[in-house]
Amino acid sequence: MAEKKVSMKVFGMTCDDCVRTVSEGLRSSGARDVSVDLSSGMAHFIIDDAHTEPEKLLTIPVFSGNSHYKGQIRKVE
Repeated sequence: MAEKKVSMKVFGMTCDDCVRTVSEGLRSSGARDVSVDLSSGMAHFIIDDAHTEPEKLLTIPVFSGNSHYKGQIRKVE
């Protein structure tokens, strides 16, 4: 298991429901220890990159299709 700490800028969040929606979307895609901050628009979480790559998270349902949320990977450690 190769854990990666990911920091992501999330665009389109305007309220606590948005934070909850983005958090749940990330968790359902395999992220853990998810922390999403509305005021900074940042999400921080851990993934196992043996199962998913950070860039693939940009295409999960919460960020794709008709969603008004968009993500941008800022840092991977």
